[in-house]
Amino acid sequence: MTVTEDAPAAAPASSELTAPAPAAPGLALILGSGDHKVVGRLWILAAFVHLALAGAAAIWVAVLRVDAQQLASDTPDFFAQAFTFRSIAGAFLFLLPLTVGVATVVIPLQVGAATIAFPRAAAAAAWTYLLGGGLVVSAYAIDGGALGDDTDGVRLFTLAFLLVLVALVVAWICIGTTVIALRPPGMSLRRVPLFAWSSLVAATVWVLNLSVLSGVVLIAYIDLRYGGPSGFIGGGAASLYTRISWMFGQPAVYAFAIPVLGFIASVVPVFSGTRHVQHRLAMVLIGAYGALAVGAWAMPAFGSDATPWLYEAPWVAASFAIVVPFLGLLGLWALTARQGTPKLASPLLYAAVSGVMLLVGLLAGALQAIEPITTLVDGDGASLYGTTVTTSVASYVVLAAVIAGLGGLVYWAPKVIGRSVTETGARLVALLLLAGTVLWSFPDLISGLLGQPAVPGTVTTDNVDAIKALNTVSVIGGIVLALAAVAFLALFVAALRSRDEPGDDPWSGHTLEWATSSPPPVGNFPCLPVIESEAPLYDARHQLEEATA
Repeated sequence: MTVTEDAPAAAPASSELTAPAPAAPGLALILGSGDHKVVGRLWILAAFVHLALAGAAAIWVAVLRVDAQQLASDTPDFFAQAFTFRSIAGAFLFLLPLTVGVATVVIPLQVGAATIAFPRAAAAAAWTYLLGGGLVVSAYAIDGGALGDDTDGVRLFTLAFLLVLVALVVAWICIGTTVIALRPPGMSLRRVPLFAWSSLVAATVWVLNLSVLSGVVLIAYIDLRYGGPSGFIGGGAASLYTRISWMFGQPAVYAFAIPVLGFIASVVPVFSGTRHVQHRLAMVLIGAYGALAVGAWAMPAFGSDATPWLYEAPWVAASFAIVVPFLGLLGLWALTARQGTPKLASPLLYAAVSGVMLLVGLLAGALQAIEPITTLVDGDGASLYGTTVTTSVASYVVLAAVIAGLGGLVYWAPKVIGRSVTETGARLVALLLLAGTVLWSFPDLISGLLGQPAVPGTVTTDNVDAIKALNTVSVIGGIVLALAAVAFLALFVAALRSRDEPGDDPWSGHTLEWATSSPPPVGNFPCLPVIESEAPLYDARHQLEEATA
């Protein structure tokens, strides 16, 4: 057996853990703490600040895009910055930090660790992200950014964005290493909870993807700063965004949704009152999905009109193949629910909504790959890639990940903030997110089929009026999503002000995060139960029921 396969030697009936000394209270706790729960909350809070900025930019762009013909002929100032900022800030300043924040809080608890691996590096990554994120926003404010006109602003953006990427890579390394190296006795890698497993898969994929993206950004900075010795961005700042936009196309965009799989796999068995069917097969399917979401190889696939088949053929294959592991997981979740008695609590509602939205995004991505097949076979046919079908695929996948992230905050709120979110309010927000995602994303799918380009420009089809109506519906969807975000934050503020104690295990959970108090103390666990399966608390609960029957 390898080191990563088996945990340390078997434990007695319980494992005693030594908690580190408590950190100093107050501001010193925030500034100097390596406690993973404090660091994770910092990621989450900063992510929501950036959400406000990215959301405002996205809605503004959607409003201007309603009349695509007018926008093509009279583009307002700062439109290019807003157009790129919504994608860059939404993905790298909000969604990934939110995912990292939830994982930083939850993963050490799930695997029974006293802290996260490399706690000081994890804290340094959070502060580096805050610095880099602030500088990215500042660069856009001075007419910089990925398509800015100010030379110094564009250079500042490349350096700031590089800081953000480095911070994210370090954070994912800490999360992945926690799953590999800090598991307690009895928890082999095959017994790792599926959310922790999905986080390990995501960490692997993001270290690969973000490392390539970091290299791209670094070379771009060298070209911008020293006059383009490599010719990498021969068009200067105007071509910078094209060098990083591959992260928002398939297959790379699918990586944002890897933790969605782990979240759904965590809540379906809990609210079905049974263990997950075929746990190890689910691990294989999540790993297969992650492997197909490694997208750096596809970066040059659509960089020119003459696309080499060497890149396009694998791109088409990956677009169809990635649907298969997700359908397999859907089957396992359906069998799990059928084996138990499902209870529609709010976390399960978030899981269902995010799963359906991800399925639609994957199917839309497969649809986008159909026309390149014609091009490959007979050299004819126009690709949907580059139309708003591409935008729709990214929107469905990214918003599915956002919904799962918010659902994770609802599910793990007792461990994140020490309070529970009200069920009625959480369900209402989930329904708002469903409506907003459909209204925001589906019109782009239809308008893309009608010929609307992803980058705003002149619409050359006869469907201008239909496209204008569809773009108006997207604006309505953006407003609904904004209302959902405000309502969600209001729920959490209300929960923080509540004096009701949620209890250590309000959901009757299956995994180790529910074996400690809410919120967890420094060191997380005074002792651990015996770990003989992937659901130790489920086993302990049923053994107790059998003993008292």
